[in-house]
Amino acid sequence: MQIDVNQRKVLGGPHQTMEDRPVYFVELRQGYACSWCEKKENLLVLVPHPLSPVKTRQLIHPREGEIVGRVTGVAMRLAEMARVHGASVNS
Repeated sequence: MQIDVNQRKVLGGPHQTMEDRPVYFVELRQGYACSWCEKKENLLVLVPHPLSPVKTRQLIHPREGEIVGRVTGVAMRLAEMARVHGASVNS
């Protein structure tokens, strides 16, 4: 994962597409999260993808969670993804 630590401020919308919307790497007191975010006063709202089973979370900022930076790149193994989703690697 590539993170731009200079982009720690939540950018407001509106965003044209889901791909347009910035994803942030957030340090939680007991772990990490990658999520779209909204800032409302002292709350940091972690907004999951609409197809995700994860619920929206509200954190007191910065006590419960702090933005490390904006995710600008991701690398993943495609063979692993194909197996997880039931697709044949030789399709």
